[in-house]
Amino acid sequence: MRIVASYILKGPLHASLAAAVPAMLSISAPFLLKLMLIYFSAMTISLVSLRLGPKKGVSILLAAVATALIVSQVLQVSNLARLDLWNAIYLWALAWLAASVLFFTRSLSLALEAIGFVSVIPIVVYFAIVDEPIEFGLLLLEPMRLLLSSPESGLAPQQVSEMLRSAASLLAGSVVAYTALGVILSLFVARSWQANLFSPGAWAQEFRSLRLSRNEGWVTIVLIAILMFSSQLGEPLGLVLVNISVIIALVYVIFGLAVIHGVIANSQSSGYWLGGIYILLILLSKVVAPLLMLLALSDVWVNYRARVTKS
Repeated sequence: MRIVASYILKGPLHASLAAAVPAMLSISAPFLLKLMLIYFSAMTISLVSLRLGPKKGVSILLAAVATALIVSQVLQVSNLARLDLWNAIYLWALAWLAASVLFFTRSLSLALEAIGFVSVIPIVVYFAIVDEPIEFGLLLLEPMRLLLSSPESGLAPQQVSEMLRSAASLLAGSVVAYTALGVILSLFVARSWQANLFSPGAWAQEFRSLRLSRNEGWVTIVLIAILMFSSQLGEPLGLVLVNISVIIALVYVIFGLAVIHGVIANSQSSGYWLGGIYILLILLSKVVAPLLMLLALSDVWVNYRARVTKS
């Protein structure tokens, strides 16, 4: 990937092409290819912002946005495709913002927190402008009812309704968290490209040392306490808080993975442990994700990586 990163940083024209061409191709691409192209544009925007600064990065961002909008207008894409496009533009803008925060502060922790903070905004807006968020979510998820109601699924109609209602209540948080995850991955890849070109090994050390401050740990405990009593705050406010907690959970899982990476590196354990953790996170996310969040929170006071180094 050094070749790709070197090409992007050759000059403004190369960077603009690297961001705009994938953005243009993503308009009519199949789902998986669309994701890859959108993320590549985000990586390009992030890399330029990290290396050359936010002013250069915003010009690459505008090139990608302008190209995608023009192509979508020419092709007269469907409303669903336009919704995907605006989500991609939001992702690119958030990637530029996160890279800009990292450029100025040199703090990966602050960059992640910026992603989490900005991701809360569309959730609040969604619940502010939609009168019946759960009913609206059920309407969007209605195509899933036919799939879940098929005889092969083995689910009773009541079970299907409960599953869809549960998914609808978390729809806003899940969609925004999905976009935030794309931003985080794009930022991490761009930062690794930058490190490989100019300071090999720096990215691995930077990620392994990622850690929350003690003040952030206390704030998180307060938020957890509020979430525990969210049901008593009324359904509207409770729904907002629960959806925001999805974003908080995503950020904490990343911090938890950083703790795991640091502990394994400091203990000089086999890299197979990392592979096992990621496989378990995919297969048993409902169990592993909370454990990673707890690990990240407790590390504020325990500092597992330092203890492993001392031992």
